[in-house]
Parts: sequence; structure tokens; C-alpha cells
Amino acid sequence: MNTISKACVHAVAVAFAFAAGTAVAQSPAVKEDKAQMKADEAAMKREKAQLKADQKSLKADTKSGKMAAESKDAEKVYKDKQAIAGQKKDIAADKKGSLQMKADKDALAREQKQLKADQKTLKADTKSGKMAAESKDAEKVYKDKQAIKGQQKDIAADKANLKADQKK
Repeated sequence: MNTISKACVHAVAVAFAFAAGTAVAQSPAVKEDKAQMKADEAAMKREKAQLKADQKSLKADTKSGKMAAESKDAEKVYKDKQAIAGQKKDIAADKKGSLQMKADKDALAREQKQLKADQKTLKADTKSGKMAAESKDAEKVYKDKQAIKGQQKDIAADKANLKADQKK
């Protein structure tokens, strides 16, 4: 009986030694996975903070009428409208029938034609989802959201890697 006990104790000791050796072999991989997940979670936290800041900036710029809240296409439309208003003032100040009035009316017609073209472009770009129809602020918010989605995928991959390494 004593030899059987010694054999069992020896077998148990070998099993523990093997398990401890395996745990030590997995430890660096598991530690690496945990460190990567921690880094990705920190990056996600930074991305969310940046998103909040950019959304706040977009809201403030839109409310105050800053051009950062306007898209490139919308900015062209805005400038066309400003040019038309300027041409109308020039025409009002011109003498009736003068060459200057004729030149200003021709310029007004060109500006109105340009406005229609730019409005058409804005509408088409908005409908198709082109970034030219997005403001700089809105583009930042969009990129922040994309970065957060990427971080979420990274964290999911980290969790899967950790789970797989812990099973080994």
C-alpha cells in the first residue's frame, strides 16, 4: 500500500509540475493579450473623448455660423450668394443705362448661373454621400466614429485571443 501511495504522490507531483510548466508557458501570451486589451480600451476611451469634443465643436460652430460647420460645397453656395448680393448693390449704385450697369448685370447673370450650378453640385454630393458635402467638423465626427468602431473590433479580437490563450 505504501508503494501505491508513493506512486500516486509521484504521479500527482508530475501532474502539478506539468500544469505549472504549462501555465508558465502560457503566462507571457496571456499577459500580452491582457496588456493589448488594456491599451485598446484606453485608446477607445480617448477616441470617445475626442468624439465628444468634436461633436461639441460642430454644434457650437453650427450655432455661431462659422464656416468650419459648412461643407466645401455649401461654402461655394454661400460665396455665390454673397457675390450676387454685392452685384445687386453695385447695380443699384450705377447710373441707369451706363456701361458699368450693363457690365454689372452681366456679372450678376454669371454669378446666378454659378449659384445654380453649385447648388446642384451640393444637392448631388449630399444625396450620394460624398465628403465634399460634409463640413470639416462633421468630417472629424465621422472619422472619430470610424475610429471607435475600429477600436471595438480590436477589443473583440483581443478578447478572443485572450480566451484562446487561456484555454491552451
